Amino acid sequence: MRLEWLEDILAVADTGSMIRAAERRFLTQSAFSRRLRMIEEQLGVELFDRSRKPAELRRSVLERCDEMRDLAESLRRLRSDLVRGDGEQTRIVIASQHAITTAIAPLLIQAITEPAHVDIRLRSANREDCYALLLTRQADFMLSYGSERQPLIFDPDFIETCVLGRERLIPVFSSREAGRLDAALNRKEVPVILYPTDVFLGKVVRDEIWPGFDLDMFKPHAETALTPAALQFALIGSALAWIPRSLALPHLQKGDLQDWSETFGFSELLLSLARLNGSRSSHAEAAWNGLAAKGPRLLEPLD
Repeated sequence: MRLEWLEDILAVADTGSMIRAAERRFLTQSAFSRRLRMIEEQLGVELFDRSRKPAELRRSVLERCDEMRDLAESLRRLRSDLVRGDGEQTRIVIASQHAITTAIAPLLIQAITEPAHVDIRLRSANREDCYALLLTRQADFMLSYGSERQPLIFDPDFIETCVLGRERLIPVFSSREAGRLDAALNRKEVPVILYPTDVFLGKVVRDEIWPGFDLDMFKPHAETALTPAALQFALIGSALAWIPRSLALPHLQKGDLQDWSETFGFSELLLSLARLNGSRSSHAEAAWNGLAAKGPRLLEPLD
């Protein structure tokens, strides 16, 4: 029995709903349902009564939830003990959303390592994968964005969060090629870089920015989940890209990029740090307290 399997089953038991459990596990309902079926296939046991609508955990499973919680906690402690026993107790692992890793994460790491020597491992991933790393204790902290319509909703009894600041997702394009973008706008044929619809920034652009525009004027040029790649498309003047301002800022300051927020809209992003409740190393505790105390001041170099 794998730890993430236990946590998937317990999410359903705790929320009483596959839909809410999928939200807790940061998965779409279809992906979560597929994963539950895979667990059943691997175990050779039917965990859910699918004759009911909606499907429910079988009574025999519900009766053993306390046992599963104890086992999950034992597995987490075992993993932590093995890490400490391997001489890595000074290491802090941060799971960082791709869009944050390049510009913001280095500032946080500097804030952590300046007071004391701590080994930092930075793992860059999509927001959903960062959450999975946090839940399975493969990361001490999760660094991620949220927005008005794509918030991070955590159970406060399970996960603690700290708001570090705000920034914007802005549309940018090469300053040298601004005339070409103006012409494309007049033709209503604006080339844009798309993010996949199942990743966080793709949802923000689609649900929070584009509804205010005639979508027919946006012409897909390329799709990528990586904001540094989207930035490069904008820098060479091949397409408009919505980029976190922290990532675009050096190029805006040098005049290589132009901010087109007034024309193409923007979205406010909330930067948060999250950790699991429970036992942790003294180094992780000190790092958390230091970051929480500095809060928005950490982002002042990016203002």
